[in-house]
Amino acid sequence: MKKKLSVLFLCGIMAISADAQGRLFENWGAGINVGLYGVGVQGATSLNPFLTARAGFDYLGFSYNGSVDFSADVMGMPGVTLDGDVSDFSMKFPNFKAMIDFYPVPTGIFSITAGLYIGSNRISADGMVHNYYLYPNAEFGFEDIIIRPNPDGSFGAKLKLGNVIKPYLGIGIGRTIPKESRIGFRFELGLVYQGKMKLESDNISDAGLNLVNNAAELDVPKGLLEFWPMMNFSLTYRIK
Repeated sequence: MKKKLSVLFLCGIMAISADAQGRLFENWGAGINVGLYGVGVQGATSLNPFLTARAGFDYLGFSYNGSVDFSADVMGMPGVTLDGDVSDFSMKFPNFKAMIDFYPVPTGIFSITAGLYIGSNRISADGMVHNYYLYPNAEFGFEDIIIRPNPDGSFGAKLKLGNVIKPYLGIGIGRTIPKESRIGFRFELGLVYQGKMKLESDNISDAGLNLVNNAAELDVPKGLLEFWPMMNFSLTYRIK
């Protein structure tokens, strides 16, 4: 009886191994995806029955060319105000990615993914003070943030959302390289460690920059802004 069970167990293992996808570089796939880092493309290859490697590029972009008017008091000149507008708002998230998907069951659809996103994520905006030539070198402020426009009245700021290299960990349902058919689907959920956000500007005083950057850490639970939730849905295609 024990001998029969052993033979059956061995046959089962051999069947799984034979059905498992694939030896080093044996299988290849490609895909498109949409998620919280935008839309992307990727290519993938098998490393062994448990591991698949993939690399690609994601991009999320948004711009608004309209303007928002403002009026601010001139520093050191009581009763004098400057009028202007803030415009050219843009958000750009360009990221290369390199991932390893681990399938605990070689023939299964559940995977654990680890990897890196590489790119500079940033949000920026530009502004212009009207008739700035009437008050050259004037400064204005919003609460404790002092802004010094350029000689032509322009000013700008950029918010960097963390580091260039961002580790990622997640879980997925679906095959990176489809197994039963040419086309497959995959859903993934995880976290990107971005690092600390940082406001940069040549027109904002160092004290103002420090105030904004420190306030971002004080007003939310420590570390919350350092993580970016990730959700991706992919359409995958088996090439080989």
